Amino acid sequence: MEEKLIAAAFGCLGGLTRSFIGIFKARARHDKIKLGYIVRTMKLSFFSGALIGALLGFNYLVSFIAGYVGSDAIEGALASFKRTKFGKKHFKNLR
Repeated sequence: MEEKLIAAAFGCLGGLTRSFIGIFKARARHDKIKLGYIVRTMKLSFFSGALIGALLGFNYLVSFIAGYVGSDAIEGALASFKRTKFGKKHFKNLR
């Protein structure tokens, strides 16, 4: 059980890294930084890192990369889904 938590922590660390990179990019463009977006990104990266880490044998580097990349993949899928007719109707408030 302890290894699963370590894998999840590495996934969360990967997501945190991604969040910080996003914050630095947003500051460079003078965009508004949304705390809710960062929190959602951390949650997604935590779960994706933990899941991939558990499936692939608790390789911590893989968990870190899964946390970094996993939330991007999920958000990309949601963004694509929101552009469909069903998504526009049911997910119009999802940001």
